[in-house]
Amino acid sequence: MKHSQDLAIRERELENCGFVKTVLMIIIVFYHSILFWSESWFVGEPILRAPILGEIAAWLNSFHIYGFVLVSGYIYSCLKYEKDKYERFDLFVLNKVKRLLVPFVFVAIIWVIPIGTYFFNWTWHDFAVKFAMATSPNQLWFLVMLFVVFIVFWPLSSFVKKHTVASGLVVCVMFCCGFVLGRFINVFQISTALTYMPLFWLGIKIRQYGSDIIMKIPAVLWILLDLVLFVVERYIVSGNSIIERVLDIALTFALHIVGAIMIFVVLQKIAIVFNEWKQNKAFMFLNRNSMQIYLFHQQVIYFSIVLLNGKVNPYIHGITNFLVSLIVSLTISFVLTRFKTLRFLLGEK
Repeated sequence: MKHSQDLAIRERELENCGFVKTVLMIIIVFYHSILFWSESWFVGEPILRAPILGEIAAWLNSFHIYGFVLVSGYIYSCLKYEKDKYERFDLFVLNKVKRLLVPFVFVAIIWVIPIGTYFFNWTWHDFAVKFAMATSPNQLWFLVMLFVVFIVFWPLSSFVKKHTVASGLVVCVMFCCGFVLGRFINVFQISTALTYMPLFWLGIKIRQYGSDIIMKIPAVLWILLDLVLFVVERYIVSGNSIIERVLDIALTFALHIVGAIMIFVVLQKIAIVFNEWKQNKAFMFLNRNSMQIYLFHQQVIYFSIVLLNGKVNPYIHGITNFLVSLIVSLTISFVLTRFKTLRFLLGEK
């Protein structure tokens, strides 16, 4: 009886990953909607200051992408080890090219580059460095980074499954290599991808061994721990000595790990409470279009920022950025996905 209950829990948890990924994508859109007030994003500066929005953006940035990579590792673990998917490397690579690199190229050409050139006056050199070399292709960096993570992990799959401690050390070494290399070069997001390897590995191990331990800890405690680490890393630990810098790197690493687990646990628990989420038409519409929302939302926010900067309250402005970017992105998605060829170019199956 207990075995069947455990299997049911694991199956429910896997299913709820769809809920987790959709909410994380919405969080990412909201993050970009308020990032302008961190005063380190986009062109110009906010006419009306809102430092609280900047702090919220910094906190969201400490876990949203990290949580998404953890969930990706969790799902990969199930498909690879339990359902015997991804048996052939060539077919696996082809699948990820279709899902990640094809939309990267398509959206870069038709959307990100034209609008980015309008706002930032990019040159041909910028196109080559940012997009052909994929060093900083706006929001599309995530697609390339995740592709690299997948491609690196597949050959290591057997090793990772059989040797938890050793593989854990390997991904930590990868993180260190990525952290150092990222100071010099990040062609095709390889350096960044190396820093995300521990999160993907963690997702694999949570699925492999079960989430009993992390799920038993109340969600509020995970949130408090994450907030404490965030405050300590951001406001308390500072300085230029070697010890202080190493401590800051270690705390940042811990913050991302704890943040990823925290948001996974919190959203899994919410999905259990909101157990009818798959029957909710509005949510499932967001679920089906979450990829396209991510692909198109950021440039919509650029226009919203320029039109409203200094003209409305920053908090109203941030919410407006969020709602407008969602509506416009969903509209674009609704139109483009009517056509089979465009669905393929957007990474749809």
